[in-house]
Amino acid sequence: MSNIKRIINTPMLAVGLALWGPAAAVHSADEAVFQLDNGIEVILKENHSSPMIASMIFVRSGSRYESAYENGITHFLEHLLFDGTVHMTREQIDASIRDLGGMVNAFTRKDMTCYFTLLPKQYNDYGLNVLADMLFNSVIPEAELAKERKVVIEEIRRDKDSPGAAARAFFIEKAYAHTNYDRPVLGYQGFIDNIPREAIIDYWKHYYIPSNMTALIVGDFDSGQMRQSVQKIFGGGERAVRAQKSGLTRELYETAEVYDTVASVTSTYIDFSFAAPRHDTEDYLAMDLLAQYLDMDDISPLIIALKGGAEPLATEASVSLNTRPEFSRLEISVITENPDNADTIVATVLDQVGAIAQHSADIETLEGIKTSVKTNDIYTSEKLYFLAFMIGPRLMTSGWESVASYPDDLGRVQWSDCRRAAERRLRSPDYVATIVRPVGESGKTPYAPYEMPAEEVAAHFDSVQFAAYDLEKGRPLTFPSTDSVILAYEDRAQYSREILDNGLTVIIKSNPDTRVFGMNIIGKNRSAGEAAGKAGITDFVNRCLDKGTVTRDASELARDLARIGANVTLCDNPWIPYDDRYTTRRFSFMKFETIDEYAEKGFHLFSDMILYPSFDSAEVENVRRSMMGTLGRQSASPGNVARDAFFATLFEGKAYASPIMGSPQTLAMISAEDLKTHHAAFYSPANMILTITSNQPVERVREWVGIRFGRLSYPPLEPTAAEPPEPIFETKVNHTDLDKEQVSIYIGNALPGADNPDVAAIKVATAILSNRLALNLREKQGLAYSVGSNAVFDRRFGWFYSTIGTASTNYRTALDGIILEIEKLRYDGPTGEELTRARNQLWGSLMRAKLSSVNQAYYLGVDEYLGRPLGYDGEFLKALSEVTFDSVRRVAAQYFRTDACVLATAGKLP
Repeated sequence: MSNIKRIINTPMLAVGLALWGPAAAVHSADEAVFQLDNGIEVILKENHSSPMIASMIFVRSGSRYESAYENGITHFLEHLLFDGTVHMTREQIDASIRDLGGMVNAFTRKDMTCYFTLLPKQYNDYGLNVLADMLFNSVIPEAELAKERKVVIEEIRRDKDSPGAAARAFFIEKAYAHTNYDRPVLGYQGFIDNIPREAIIDYWKHYYIPSNMTALIVGDFDSGQMRQSVQKIFGGGERAVRAQKSGLTRELYETAEVYDTVASVTSTYIDFSFAAPRHDTEDYLAMDLLAQYLDMDDISPLIIALKGGAEPLATEASVSLNTRPEFSRLEISVITENPDNADTIVATVLDQVGAIAQHSADIETLEGIKTSVKTNDIYTSEKLYFLAFMIGPRLMTSGWESVASYPDDLGRVQWSDCRRAAERRLRSPDYVATIVRPVGESGKTPYAPYEMPAEEVAAHFDSVQFAAYDLEKGRPLTFPSTDSVILAYEDRAQYSREILDNGLTVIIKSNPDTRVFGMNIIGKNRSAGEAAGKAGITDFVNRCLDKGTVTRDASELARDLARIGANVTLCDNPWIPYDDRYTTRRFSFMKFETIDEYAEKGFHLFSDMILYPSFDSAEVENVRRSMMGTLGRQSASPGNVARDAFFATLFEGKAYASPIMGSPQTLAMISAEDLKTHHAAFYSPANMILTITSNQPVERVREWVGIRFGRLSYPPLEPTAAEPPEPIFETKVNHTDLDKEQVSIYIGNALPGADNPDVAAIKVATAILSNRLALNLREKQGLAYSVGSNAVFDRRFGWFYSTIGTASTNYRTALDGIILEIEKLRYDGPTGEELTRARNQLWGSLMRAKLSSVNQAYYLGVDEYLGRPLGYDGEFLKALSEVTFDSVRRVAAQYFRTDACVLATAGKLP
């Protein structure tokens, strides 16, 4: 072992981590399905990979069930059910769950609403009682309506300001005209402003009945005991059958139409909706497999026709199967930065779709898709509550049996079945297509979705008589007692940390109870390591890594990744909300996961991607175009613009002032040779941290690492640590004017580094401030849908900010409100209750972040980057328990200054 400088190989006690057990797929045998006497369907799925339980209640209630005068009522009701019950106030619902290290949340879709909790297993019965209380015993207080209307309207405004929102609205309006799916889930301001409490209660009582619900509970429990708990908490009440409201079932027109318009967008959007087989018909699974094949970059003939070649037509393209109870639609979405390409794109899509029945697909690629479906079940099962998002739509459409058998059913589909389905459905298809171009200099009036006049909404409800309900007498519930304490769990994994002679840091976590092989690479000093004028080059490099290696072209690499069901994440995905939480100026990351069966093969494949990318010139140009398009769309987003302005101002003249993706100017100047040079330096061994989590023995994984990484020889790397911001002695303001409905605000300043003894107190202070902002600005005043604070630490410095997105007319009130809450914390300090809540909230957040094996690998790398030891979680949680009233007030007074700070805003100021 001459290449090892230091090695640790020992069991650890990690406070806040789980007894990591087997991560079973959602269709394994450890499940129970039954129905209570009142009609609620219950699905119990044991998963002992962590001492946590996710309880999800799905209600068949969404915008497809709404009438024209009720559009948005389902989502509005979802908000209102958090505003108080017979047994609990609004504050108690949220705070009591967070006090236990858990979370409670909900989301609404077209055909369902889901309410869920995630809690340590010993508190799950309490969480089930909270869910039952919200679903059946809410009082929908009149006093909360005005505030909640404002919150929902801010959410609508935020949605309107998102890139491509107008294009998506136009597509839905045209593609799903005359169906229950042509209206937005959020509804419209005129409706939200005028819907009376009586109408909301009537809708709630109609749809929120046990026979219209499905409970899915996943986690570390015994099914027999859990069945008793569910029966006790949810088993009351008589069985009732929901009557279908009149006028809700409408059919899709059979047509072949293309609709063209302009809107307030920066790119051109082309969207297709093709008629596809229903979920319960013969060709459905074949069309499903076909859709997944057509969505594969570098393999799909459709994607290649749109994005390939020296002059590609599009920068983005995707294919999906939209499955509803009444019908299915094959959806194709394309984005181009050249409006003149739109008509050619339409013709290309129609040609490719029409010809797919004659295409000969690679059998290994198809088998890879089937493998990926099975492995994704395993990955998702580690994340517990993610199941609500991943399988909820299929569960509500076709039931649990379909969900459970889906991987095996899809596995039996052959390409001949896909060709037959395509011949029947896509040779001369029924479809609707929309083209939405930027307004530019066309002089045309930009598209705006139809909104029913507020007066018409108000007049309708004035004419309706609603039944009277007594909401003061709810269903009896017995809430179990709880102890709000920080908990510790033994982590039985084996850990190894070593530094190879070439400088590579390697950390391996071996746990025989996990099925997932997770791997993460951190490249240290992302922004600091980028040369002047080359901002964004690291992100550019990462986006090229899955576009081919020296031994595999892009299609071969995509095929080989699919064959082992691998997931690879190399950069922020702009289409996934909050995906950018892993993306930072401090370092780059590359995440990889497969299952134990393919561990060694996956390790070598991912290593090949990291070490030997080809940087093919054509692929480089395609990546550049995609990045340019993303930058263009983000330039119209108030949140993105304000965030980058905050960094540009706080770190003026420093590396962190530059955007992570760079700018159109810097990206245009980066050549393929620049990428190769930067890759060789930035991902040299001494600048990388390699972390692996798996069930493989440590010695075996170390052997793999030695073979692929130990012999690498690179010139010594000069460290390029980032410079801290200059001291701020007055408020620096940076505003970008955007013609948007909302203005985004970032206010904050610098912090000390990760090794500072104040870190735990700052984290607690930030959590308390974030809670106060949510309570006073959102829950009491209704100024925003999203508001909060955050503290981030680098090795030598850190930064703090509070942020909110609000209507332009609320700008002064929102900013003054943030400043007031900061000043109150600085001068008055926290309450004892706030201290306890913040500690447990941070503990719960730590547990949730590390549910999955690949995230454990990621955070092991982050801790190493920050100079933290193995077992840091235990140290941090001990430090949390020692945070006091005085320490919180002291750090808030010292660091959370509002008289000398950065204020960055984007939007339209009043």
